[in-house]
Amino acid sequence: MRMTQTEKQELDEWVEKEYPKSAKRLEASSPFHQIGKYLIGSGMILYMIYGISHISFFKPTSIIFLILGMFIEVIALVKYFRSLSYED
Repeated sequence: MRMTQTEKQELDEWVEKEYPKSAKRLEASSPFHQIGKYLIGSGMILYMIYGISHISFFKPTSIIFLILGMFIEVIALVKYFRSLSYED
């Protein structure tokens, strides 16, 4: 289905109006997202180290990092979706 020129123009106008709001929402949840991403990555690396070395310390530590990372990612998502309900 092709868009007409007027539909394209309306879509472009809507995107130009909504983009700053979306950028603000993403910036608000970004710190939580970055921390969660690093914790999940660290947990994966620790689990790989456990798989290679079989040192029992790394397994529970990796699980803790993964759970914390997922929890912080949930906080980032909740913060982002709450910002969707507040219209500027």
